[in-house]
Amino acid sequence: MTSWANSRCIGAILLLLMTAGCARRTPTAVPQAPTAGHQTSSPSPIVVQATLTTPGSPPFHLKAILTERGDPSSKTEVEIFWMAPNKWRRTIQSQSEFSQTLIVNGDQVFEHDSDDYFPLWSQTLVGAMVDPKPVLDAFRPGDRLLTKANGASDESGRVCFSGNNKMCMTSHYGLQESVGAAGHSVDFMSYQDFHGKRVARLLIYHVDPGDSYKAEVTDLKDLKNADPKLLSIEQPTSRNQQIRSVILPEAELRNLPLQPLDIIWPQVLDGATSGKTSYYVSINRSGQVAEVLPLSVAIERADDSARRQIMKWKFKPTLQDGAPVQTEGVLNFDFNTRAYGPPAPLTDAEARKLASTSVEPSFPTGVAPSGSTYTFSVAVDEAGNVIAIIASDGPHELYALSFQAIGKWRFKSLSDDGKPRPYRAQVMFRVP
Repeated sequence: MTSWANSRCIGAILLLLMTAGCARRTPTAVPQAPTAGHQTSSPSPIVVQATLTTPGSPPFHLKAILTERGDPSSKTEVEIFWMAPNKWRRTIQSQSEFSQTLIVNGDQVFEHDSDDYFPLWSQTLVGAMVDPKPVLDAFRPGDRLLTKANGASDESGRVCFSGNNKMCMTSHYGLQESVGAAGHSVDFMSYQDFHGKRVARLLIYHVDPGDSYKAEVTDLKDLKNADPKLLSIEQPTSRNQQIRSVILPEAELRNLPLQPLDIIWPQVLDGATSGKTSYYVSINRSGQVAEVLPLSVAIERADDSARRQIMKWKFKPTLQDGAPVQTEGVLNFDFNTRAYGPPAPLTDAEARKLASTSVEPSFPTGVAPSGSTYTFSVAVDEAGNVIAIIASDGPHELYALSFQAIGKWRFKSLSDDGKPRPYRAQVMFRVP
């Protein structure tokens, strides 16, 4: 297994063990470092990752490349020229993702953004490369924390997960630390020295166990004889046009929606039918949900449907000093997969009436006695999407062809008083 693959395996396990938590984040009137300001009421955890942007720190020039795990060809280039907390320039350049030019020169700010929304993954990684404080401030008791300070990781690269069965893994990057803050889950690794400070040259941002982004610091050196034109600002950007963000407690976040925060849960076929689950929601400055990250997903097959519904929600814009800001926070839900739709599965005849596309298997002669049947249980969400298919009953000789056929079926949603509802159904195939 390669070093990068090894770190991805460790990161996926870390994410599975993390729990939700959030902190309040308040943007400053003028950026004081290449990250937004934060406030927190509880002590932050400790990581080896150094802060490069404190007053009096040596000026530096940093370059980094950000890539998505599933699409390494899509690259985002980051470059930072930092002289002092009130004198710095940052560029984020990408052909397909978010791009930005941000210049801070004294009390003047210039900001040009390719989009009106700064994605969580990019915002978090770009900041954490030079200052881990925003990530640490987002941490709350109960979040998973694996650091050198708490003894869960060491310089050899060994990372141990506590629990009923203690498990340890080793990274080839040496010391690896992980802060599992909700919406800001980051691994720090590949530490190297810079002016007596240790700086992670590889950072991983976790979306969910199968999705992550990485930031590789490709160059970090002293900034000498910086060109004054780097900080030249002809026309400052008004605060209303600058992108800043704030993390709100759930109670405050739930006061902002313009519609009920109700999720129509699909009727799952197996697993828990009721319980609790939670999501991390990021809202753009106009109040539209822009990102939904799973935190504790108790019913995985219903996750896509739930996230799709949350993405349609609209909130009142959050204002800070009179300017709209991006808003983030955790939303917890009680789920009941039998609350909507018919209480019992639809019959084969009822299901066929709702099928927009149906394919019958072609059984070879003699594969099974005439009249033999194979039945599947199907779960359809409120939008008509099939979220689960489970073999129910029939001769095993009929399974493969029957499964290929049912996989091609498409269904319409079920209407109840004009409102779309989920349902379960039985679909039966019969040998002629």
